[in-house]
Amino acid sequence: MSPKWKRALSLIPLSICILGQGLPNATVYGAPADAGGQASPSAGKWMTGEYHAHTFQSDDAQESLEHVLDAAFNQHDFDWLALADHLRMSKRDDNGNNIPGGPVPFSRGLAQYQAPKIKQWQESGKYKDKIIFSGFEWDMPKYEHVGIGIVTDNPGSPEALKAVSQFEYLFTNRDESLFDPADVAAWKAQDNRAYTTRDDALTALRWLREKYPETSYAILNHPSRKGVYTIADIRDFNSAAPNIVFGFEGMIGGQMEPDRGGYNLTTPANRSYGGTDYMVAKLGGVWDSLLGEGRRFWNFSNSDFHFKISSNRLYSSGYWPGEYSKNYTWVNGSDMKAVVAGMRSGKSFSVYGDLINALDFTVTDDGRKEEMGGELQVKEGDNLQLTIRFKSPEQNNNGNPVQVDHVDLISGDVTGLAQPGTPEYNKDTNDSTKVLKRFTSVDWTTDAEGYHVVRYNLGTASKNQYFRLRGTNLGLNVEGETSNGEPLIDPITDIADNETRFIEINKRNYRDLWFYSNPIFVSVAPYSDQQAVDDTKQSLSLGDISQVAANLQLPTTGKHGASISWQSSDPQRMTDDGKIVSRPLQDTALTLTATIKRGNAAASQAFAVNLKGTSLELHGTWKTADGQPYSSGAWTNQIVTGSVYASVYGSVYGTGTDLELSTDNGQNYKSYHSNSNVEISQEGVHSLLFRATDSYKNKALLPLTVNIDLTPPVITLKGDPTVNLTVGAAYVEQGASAADNFGVDGDVVITGAVDTHTAGTYTVYYNARDLAGNRAAEVRRTVIVAKAADSSDSSGDSGSSGSGGSSSSTGGNSGSTTTQPASGDKPNRPDSLELAVNAKQATKGSIKDAVTIEVPAGALPSNGTIRASILSAKETPSTGNLRAVSPAIEVTSTTGHTFNQPIALTFHYNASQLLPGHQAAVYYYHEQQKRWIYIGGTNRADGTVTVNVNHFTKFAVFDYQPAAFPDLAGHWAASYTDRLVGMNVIQGFEDRMFRPETLVTRGQFAKMMAEALGLQGSADASGFADDPQIPDWAKSGVAAAVKAGLIHGYEENGRTWFKADQTITRAEMSVMIANALSSGGGFNSGNQTNAFRDAASIPAWAEAAVNASVSAGIVSGYEDQTFRAGQTATRAEAATMIYKLLEALKL
Repeated sequence: MSPKWKRALSLIPLSICILGQGLPNATVYGAPADAGGQASPSAGKWMTGEYHAHTFQSDDAQESLEHVLDAAFNQHDFDWLALADHLRMSKRDDNGNNIPGGPVPFSRGLAQYQAPKIKQWQESGKYKDKIIFSGFEWDMPKYEHVGIGIVTDNPGSPEALKAVSQFEYLFTNRDESLFDPADVAAWKAQDNRAYTTRDDALTALRWLREKYPETSYAILNHPSRKGVYTIADIRDFNSAAPNIVFGFEGMIGGQMEPDRGGYNLTTPANRSYGGTDYMVAKLGGVWDSLLGEGRRFWNFSNSDFHFKISSNRLYSSGYWPGEYSKNYTWVNGSDMKAVVAGMRSGKSFSVYGDLINALDFTVTDDGRKEEMGGELQVKEGDNLQLTIRFKSPEQNNNGNPVQVDHVDLISGDVTGLAQPGTPEYNKDTNDSTKVLKRFTSVDWTTDAEGYHVVRYNLGTASKNQYFRLRGTNLGLNVEGETSNGEPLIDPITDIADNETRFIEINKRNYRDLWFYSNPIFVSVAPYSDQQAVDDTKQSLSLGDISQVAANLQLPTTGKHGASISWQSSDPQRMTDDGKIVSRPLQDTALTLTATIKRGNAAASQAFAVNLKGTSLELHGTWKTADGQPYSSGAWTNQIVTGSVYASVYGSVYGTGTDLELSTDNGQNYKSYHSNSNVEISQEGVHSLLFRATDSYKNKALLPLTVNIDLTPPVITLKGDPTVNLTVGAAYVEQGASAADNFGVDGDVVITGAVDTHTAGTYTVYYNARDLAGNRAAEVRRTVIVAKAADSSDSSGDSGSSGSGGSSSSTGGNSGSTTTQPASGDKPNRPDSLELAVNAKQATKGSIKDAVTIEVPAGALPSNGTIRASILSAKETPSTGNLRAVSPAIEVTSTTGHTFNQPIALTFHYNASQLLPGHQAAVYYYHEQQKRWIYIGGTNRADGTVTVNVNHFTKFAVFDYQPAAFPDLAGHWAASYTDRLVGMNVIQGFEDRMFRPETLVTRGQFAKMMAEALGLQGSADASGFADDPQIPDWAKSGVAAAVKAGLIHGYEENGRTWFKADQTITRAEMSVMIANALSSGGGFNSGNQTNAFRDAASIPAWAEAAVNASVSAGIVSGYEDQTFRAGQTATRAEAATMIYKLLEALKL
């Protein structure tokens, strides 16, 4: 064949290849295989192994039994291995020595050499807990090689070895003089010899079925290599002995040959594709045809090991067992009987190059579950859910990193057994087979165990089907390898130089990795329309609807394919799809009626809904001059400004709400205009009380206390400012006091180091600040340590000397004080850390009493160094109104400031500096936005707080007053709202409730987004036609979001509208989220339609944004696999999405 033709042939995709060989009629058929002792899904464990490896006892092999077992078990960690030396005349023993008087039948060599040696080794403890079995490879009359195992009830026993000898006598052309005469006489009395014709092959398979129905196997090896099998043949074999002939070697051995597997014929049907036999690799081909009949016929992989590279370095054949190919089989037991039962069950998958090393693949329906090889029995209309969990090792046996590019979910219809003599019996294609869904990394998440997880809704069951998986490391269109995701014909590696050829063959194989799972069958029983309607009505529930304050999620699909539609008795209050139009002042009753239909059957059910009345509410926003949020009652040294507005829901309050402000604790009020700025700049304690009164005379109060202190404290030393000591004398710290008009924040902080053993001049520093953050002018004490000869005038002060660290003192308290000596010596406590990190290993390091860094394996993209340093006061960015209780610490890495998974930082802090009822919280400094941003953390009893961070920067621990919301206790969104509350992105209400189910308007969400992303407020108009109607409290946030490209508005009548008071939908939120991702460099719209049942209802303008938001893990669907694009969003949902956006943007 010319090289040009070889190349052209290699580019033929499987989707256009058709078997062209003759397909003669067959005469026998049978039922699908019984698993025979199959374990329950919860029993057993995954084991790796194979059943096709040769030793010296095959004349064309070049390795000893011990070398083969060492490779399988010691080098590649197999759990089991079934040998398959040729059932031919054998001239060598297991070590390659010529057998005296040989050659002999293999069964005799097995009994004399291989079996005793295995028994001896295992009894001595070698290959402990490994399963070793001696099968054989039979030259099936008129066909190809078949891997045979006669396991019996006692594998390796004299009975089992005698059975191999009997099989060799009956079904090969060995001269009967080579066997024991007594055995021959007994065998002749039972059976006739059969080793020539096609019928003889079937006779042998039936013999295994009758003699060893549960303890033998016959698996077709390299089925397309010579083109001798037709699909009718395979059907005949499986029908004759379904429990014995239950699979084939679809992932072939001999991968080190120039033609993978030795598949060197020119016809496409007799070549390999991605190292896999055509019968398995072709979508809708032979394997899919067999599965389409419901046959339990499985795919396996093997090494077909004879040698890797010949001893004369001229040829290459196959990898060592376990080196390149593996079968993962679920085994309930510890012997070969259990392994065969596991293989027969079909709960297995096969893989090349360790592309994956774990796979859970299930289909569920309402609590019922089936796994690979199983059959899920469901009723028509039942909803089917598919789950895939898989993971890969860090690298394979070639030292390459391993990554799955995509996983194909393949499905096909099951129509029942084809009948012999019909055209269907000779048909080797399944026209219904297709790639139902292709999953990439954007579709899967990674769980705590490191598994990649995919969940996919298969929809309602309507017909019998099977589902199987195929995965690869290759992209969809890789030149010479794949075309639209389908594997291409493997090219021949025929380089003349032997060593170069061996190297290139190995590279070829490891570039091209695949795995195939065995299928799951789904059997669908008919289900009447009336049954579906009745079942749906019986199970239909809306939960607690006695106090409805948010939109209801009304189900639209019922049991077994029934549909549900709804009608509201009061559409002015609640729409037919459960959305609140306007909340009443008082609780109001209405009825939602469900109409359930399937086919001609229908039923209805009414639900009494109590729509909860709303109350008047006041909301305020307050900030200090540096833009940081201000909390009522906190001390500050800055001007405080803010505004207040009253909530208006629907048309209840209209514009008839009066706002007033009192500055004398409610004695007198004056009119206040909604959202007008109030500025407090004078020093002192200021009490403000806002009051709202609506047209119904309902009142709401909002108190605010503003504490401003502009005067710094004053420090006064106790004792002399200069102290003289002689060398060896002790220094006693006399302390200092601080006075302030409103109070000092903690003790006077004393730093410095005095070494009384070394002459010199030392300085002790005294610092303090008040509750508002005003720092006192630093005071210093000079300590002179002189030699005895020069110290006649030294003072009589005495005490202990020290070095390193720091201490605090008030009044006359004393303690060891340490500082940096004037001579330039550094304190003993380290203030920095350099931590060398191997990216593949977990690493931990710390600065004592400051910070501990814990780096999990794989967190950094590469090896590097993490550096941490304690910042001085001058190096620390302004903390504004925040009160630090630890020094600021800067953490950097040579690998960049972000990483693959969170890194844990544990900070020490001064708990005595926390105000009553407050706690420690970690903040990080955003260099571009010039502000400290709340992270939070887990407070521990040892005076530390731990956070998991997704980027490095400057960190510090601050005093934080947590907000406790009773209505968030146990709520699913509580873990997301905590950080946003800490960041002041979203606040609670004056009744100390969060109201997670309250709906969010477009204006509120825009303001939340602007606050969360740190967008600079803008006084400019938003540019929307309805800008005057945007509430004052939202104007700057909306304008900032517009400027940042997050909002574009609606085009109506030639103008663009924002609609600030309109409740926001999930589709609208997704657009704003995706725009933020895009501006942050994290946008990826994907090129697949998200797997939502209501995907068709997602507006075209939002489809790319929904894809991006879902791909980024920010937005998800509901349990019924719907997205509900038009559904309005609650405060809980808004907080969750913004939290996940911040995580995605590493903020």
